[in-house]
Amino acid sequence: MVALNSKFDILRGWPNSSAVAEDFISNSDDHKQGRWVVLSGNYTADIDQTHADSSVTTSCYLIIEGKDDYSARFAKRVTCLVGGGYVVRIPETAPVLGGAGDSATYRCFGPNVTAGSFQVGKFAKVVDGLLVNVDTKAGGDVVGQILAVDTNGGTVDLLVI
Repeated sequence: MVALNSKFDILRGWPNSSAVAEDFISNSDDHKQGRWVVLSGNYTADIDQTHADSSVTTSCYLIIEGKDDYSARFAKRVTCLVGGGYVVRIPETAPVLGGAGDSATYRCFGPNVTAGSFQVGKFAKVVDGLLVNVDTKAGGDVVGQILAVDTNGGTVDLLVI
């Protein structure tokens, strides 16, 4: 099930190209579409979002079907893209699925980070499961490069590497 009012979108690289989708066991309601997770065991997403920091030694995986989806909640699983080479549009905030008229949202960008914080050609990393901007790849902790910024729509297009 997809939230039709969501701005999250996979633009290129999945399902028929370089990105690979995998399901992981999830015991956290914070595992929502557009956020990132790390693994804590065999096919198990870490329940602590503060562990989801991209680094030289840790890979983060983008959730494309998370606990904001009814079927994922029921199955206690999240679907993530685990390979690089895909382009995704990530919103600053995304709608929580719920009853008609529900206007609750959750963040996909870090605290105090907006679409205007990102610059085309610069990079992004993951901190506490949320996307934040960085200027260089020097630290080895980037997850991708910014291809487009839509400050009006509150989204960035990210090439995940």
